[in-house]
Amino acid sequence: MINRLLVLFQLIAIPIYFIFFTIYWHEDITQFFDNLVSKHAFWQKILPPWLIWFEINLAIPILFSLPWVLLTLMRATRIADAYLLMSRALGKVRIDQKLFYGLNAAFTLVFIILPFASPIITIIGIIILTRAIMRKAYLGKLSKIFWIIPAIILIFFPILISVAFYSNYTVLWDKIFNLWMTSINVIFGYGLCLAIAISIGNFFLFLSEGSAKYNRDQLVRYDLVFLIKVILFIILSMIYFTTDPPVIVHFMNYVALALAIIEFILRKARNLPLEGSMGSGIVMVVAFSIVNILINLLSKIPNFADIMQSLVVLISGLIFFILFILSYKYADDEELVKKV
Repeated sequence: MINRLLVLFQLIAIPIYFIFFTIYWHEDITQFFDNLVSKHAFWQKILPPWLIWFEINLAIPILFSLPWVLLTLMRATRIADAYLLMSRALGKVRIDQKLFYGLNAAFTLVFIILPFASPIITIIGIIILTRAIMRKAYLGKLSKIFWIIPAIILIFFPILISVAFYSNYTVLWDKIFNLWMTSINVIFGYGLCLAIAISIGNFFLFLSEGSAKYNRDQLVRYDLVFLIKVILFIILSMIYFTTDPPVIVHFMNYVALALAIIEFILRKARNLPLEGSMGSGIVMVVAFSIVNILINLLSKIPNFADIMQSLVVLISGLIFFILFILSYKYADDEELVKKV
């Protein structure tokens, strides 16, 4: 039920996102079409007022969300099963890392994938869909080339609004990029504090697991370790955003990195399973820590900090999307889904 509710939420949330997108960029898109019509007689002839109104007010939410909505409707069950498989895979990862990867994936989706990939996906999707429909029409040899004509006609409106979007790309990208750059320090700061808390907490968990292995009366204190992570995260976040420079956070970063490496080596030496799913938890904790150290050492290089912070957030977010793609790939395996 939860997985199907996620599909329903996806079906509703994406068009709403593009409605807000249209409202936010309304003046820029309006200005683009005003300049287009006023400076070029050609566009005055082929762009009546009602079409310009449609392109400005409705084209983005309808056309840009179209491929996502159609895919969701056509593959609703498979997407729900993919969420189910993904949930099982993430079941091996504790809640702190689910939050860690999930937030980074959300920021990547909102800032990068949806706004800039959707126009291209829409155009390609219409071409593929037209080709598939025309081939289903059993037109014989004509179907091999005849589908091109209706495809060109159907992609005219999406191309026009995409041209409006990408022609004004500098203005739009500057605003989104500036928004990303003003947010990335906050995103990275919380991610770093969470990574440090995870690393230190995991080391305590590793020690607790080792004690429980040799003393059966002693239980692994998952609840206590989780509480330690939460407290550390809150304290480190307060220090990071209230002091400049956050020396204590940087020091704890070195400690967390050392503990993560020690834990990794000891687990390998003892043939113990790596923390998280396939060790990705340790990898990303180390990645955040190393990037923060490099930022401090190479802070004089222009834009180095912003680039490295963005890179590690994007990579950690992409891990989430790769997991979903793999889950979607195997979601057609009924036996595998039933096992979940």
